[in-house]
Amino acid sequence: MPEVKLPDIGITFDSILYTVALIVAVSGVLVAIVKGVEAWKKISVRDRVKALEGRMTKVEARLQLGDKRFELQSDDMGQTLNTLQALLIHFISGNDHDRLRDQLQDLTTYMSDRTTRALEYANEHDNQNGGNNQ
Repeated sequence: MPEVKLPDIGITFDSILYTVALIVAVSGVLVAIVKGVEAWKKISVRDRVKALEGRMTKVEARLQLGDKRFELQSDDMGQTLNTLQALLIHFISGNDHDRLRDQLQDLTTYMSDRTTRALEYANEHDNQNGGNNQ
């Protein structure tokens, strides 16, 4: 019987080992890509930008309320200084009753207006905080 020779295709243990290593490496890269895509979907840039825009709007509203508060305090300080000046002039000279009466009228008018402005500020502040007094 004649001897049948099979063709030598060069399959060795090393080539099988390299092939298995290549398959493991490719599957590892594929898994990393799939996990990266899943993570990218979870952390959407658009969602982060929308959240930051919402927070920025709230911060801007708080800053505007703070500006109004400082404006009220500045007006209060001006009125206090005018009243103090009228009192000092009266105490020093003792005879400037007309200016003292005028300043009392100005102070009464200012306090009435100030109360209205303070209530408006408080309402805006409550609306800004969702009705919570903070």
